[in-house]
Amino acid sequence: MVSTLQRNRVTIRGRGEHTLLFSHGFGCDQMVWDDIVPAFDTEFRVVTFDHLGCGLSLRRAYRPERHNSLRGYAADLLDVIDAVSDAPVTLIGHSVGGGIGMLASTLLPDRFRNIIAINPSARYLNDQGYVGGLQREEVEAMLAQMESDREGWAHALAPLVMENSHRPELTERLIRSFMATDPDLLRRFAAVTFLCDFRDQLEKISVPVDILYGLSDVVVPVQATNYMASRIKDVHCTALNAQGHYPQLSAPDEVNQAIQEALDRRLFD
Repeated sequence: MVSTLQRNRVTIRGRGEHTLLFSHGFGCDQMVWDDIVPAFDTEFRVVTFDHLGCGLSLRRAYRPERHNSLRGYAADLLDVIDAVSDAPVTLIGHSVGGGIGMLASTLLPDRFRNIIAINPSARYLNDQGYVGGLQREEVEAMLAQMESDREGWAHALAPLVMENSHRPELTERLIRSFMATDPDLLRRFAAVTFLCDFRDQLEKISVPVDILYGLSDVVVPVQATNYMASRIKDVHCTALNAQGHYPQLSAPDEVNQAIQEALDRRLFD
């Protein structure tokens, strides 16, 4: 039987008493946190992992009936927590990784001390009276291109979501991440991510949440952040100066500072 540690390629660093669990977003794996983890692994126990279908997670453990919605990934996340900690953890999630953490917290809130979500969204598609940032036709076209021309898709999407055109090495890093992921499972995860809608779950989140959001993010507009903030009970929002949807890559020092401030506020006040 495959263990959770093997299934999700769980990595544990540090020896602190409190556990920080980092949850990556779409198109990446746990290496997206490489510039973040060193700032925390001396004071905390730091855990990173790969969502099913990403990075070096076990492809054979992917179950379409389980992973055709974010709830399946939320169940995986709870498995990871059970495997690494008996005590509640701090979940630090990027984009859909933060959303997965929020959903998991509605299922078993006692497993979470708090959540720090970087550029999360409860729905990426526009809806009547709601600005999600993307049109359904855009997402459907993206999914079609991922199937017919993955390399073209990666080279088109990466500079759009990364921004920071004066730093082309960031875009190249994201392209490599896109291209390193299993193409079939990447497309499935894209559909689960960009077609998700868990707005009706936001008011059920009882754990403290800090949202770190960018003012320049084509994937998650500020209106979507404001929507989440208006419905989560205990929430604190921090605007980042970083451009693009991947600030942990483009502005790690700023993200590290914002994470530390959130930890100070939630754990030590």
